[in-house]
Amino acid sequence: MRAGADRPRPPSLRGERAFRALLGVQLANAVAVWIHVVSVQWVLTERGESASVISLAPAAMAVPFLVLSLPVGVVAGYASRKKMMALATTTSGLAALAATVLTVTGADDALPMILSVVLVGTALVVVGVSWQSLLPETVDRRAIPTAALVDGAVFNLARSLGPLLAGFGLGFAGAEWAFGAVAVLSVGCALTLWWMERRSPDRTAPRRAIMPEISGAVRFVANSPWTTRLLFQLFLFGIPSSALWALISLAVHDRLGMGADGFGALMALIGAGAVVAVVGFGGIRRRLRVTVFAACGAFVYAAALAVLALSTSAAVVAVAMLLAGAAWVSVQSTWMSMGHQFFPDWVRPRLIAFILLMFQGTQAVGSLLWGVVSDFAGLQAALLVAAGLMLLSCASLLFVGLGAESGIEPVLVSGPGGPVSGSGPDAVAEVAGDVGTGPVLIRYEYRVPEGRRQEFRTAIRRLRSSRLRLGGRDWRLENPAGEPDLFIETYRVDSVEEFGEQERDRLTVPETLLRRRVASLAGSVTGPRVAADGAEVSRRARRRIPKNR
Repeated sequence: MRAGADRPRPPSLRGERAFRALLGVQLANAVAVWIHVVSVQWVLTERGESASVISLAPAAMAVPFLVLSLPVGVVAGYASRKKMMALATTTSGLAALAATVLTVTGADDALPMILSVVLVGTALVVVGVSWQSLLPETVDRRAIPTAALVDGAVFNLARSLGPLLAGFGLGFAGAEWAFGAVAVLSVGCALTLWWMERRSPDRTAPRRAIMPEISGAVRFVANSPWTTRLLFQLFLFGIPSSALWALISLAVHDRLGMGADGFGALMALIGAGAVVAVVGFGGIRRRLRVTVFAACGAFVYAAALAVLALSTSAAVVAVAMLLAGAAWVSVQSTWMSMGHQFFPDWVRPRLIAFILLMFQGTQAVGSLLWGVVSDFAGLQAALLVAAGLMLLSCASLLFVGLGAESGIEPVLVSGPGGPVSGSGPDAVAEVAGDVGTGPVLIRYEYRVPEGRRQEFRTAIRRLRSSRLRLGGRDWRLENPAGEPDLFIETYRVDSVEEFGEQERDRLTVPETLLRRRVASLAGSVTGPRVAADGAEVSRRARRRIPKNR
């Protein structure tokens, strides 16, 4: 037998036919989006619009993420993702067709062109959230980090091809042909997705109300320090990084004196650097801590912004843009890959939507910010300020970091070694009377020896975050004055069915370890006891009592 033949092989994506097919659609759609946005940005630049107006092009693509990311994340949790993507790419095709008509008729004023980008951005929200939530279902879980990197490579290949094709189209054929090509690509993506859905229908789930699901995701983020820090670091990187995308067309036009073909070539270099980073930086990523790797990327990006501000040499700027693309994808793919690995399955689509919202939100706000700064202080000053803020992001990654991801890893409790008695999927809750279909109150009682009470209070504060992450509300801990060894924990859940779902489908091994720690410090644990929420019942009763006239 050949040596090492019996060793487990690393996960491969070769056999994932659905993944490869959807990846091709993702590439074509992303190429179309970048052709559209870059073409609109250049049309506005040639029209002599101000920096604030030009910066609206990348901002308009990002604004829909602020409004739609979380609702789309909820819908993606139960609807057919392929159908959602097909409808979205159809919308992109219609937006591109409208832009074609506007340029042919000479009605390509700033407002209608920006509105066409808003439509493309709306479609991009649906495609991005749907695709990211579908990713864990198209590959083996062990292959998710590899799949995320491949997805990043494809997206940034589109960043290379899209601006390059836009530059060639604008330079040799005109804007109307560039927008026409976008319409053809988008319609092709839509037809492919409809065909795939007919051949292999997407898995769906029971419909859920949007607002409660969004509230649940917000509670998870608020009670997960690791997730909060991840979004904070993304914000610190996103605001200054948006200066490049908002102001590069002005820098190329005003400082380098280049035309549409040169603009497209420089944008292509950014995308090419991103692809090189994803393909070639894997070894470096594995050797360095995540935050150190991201900090290195932030430092290189800051240097590239400074070069764009100070240099008038096309060759020097070209090298800087190549490095900027490498730094960009090194940092951004880190956030998404960590999200796929550490977010629990039951909330992942909504948390991925949070990442996309933060990412695109910073691009929208940052683009508008840097356009205004450039109009008032000058292009060079805006780029140099952005470079300084990027150095602040670098320092934050090195000295603040992300903290430990303990408590949110997506490893569900199952089999032997499960939860402690009185909690978890094997627990039998004591139901007090008829709890109905409304909110319920969950109650645990702990008897804690005197010498362990301080440790118990510390442990149960951590358990509080776990309860709230899983969907609890209004958590309280009471210590009656007459019984110093008795601690009563209560919290509310929207229904007894949701409490069962929390204990059965949401409970992970790290969450269970927090419960075991609390139970180990208590002499005895009683619960869970499930009762109708008295406060809610009282409120409903008061609403039914007619007012005295």
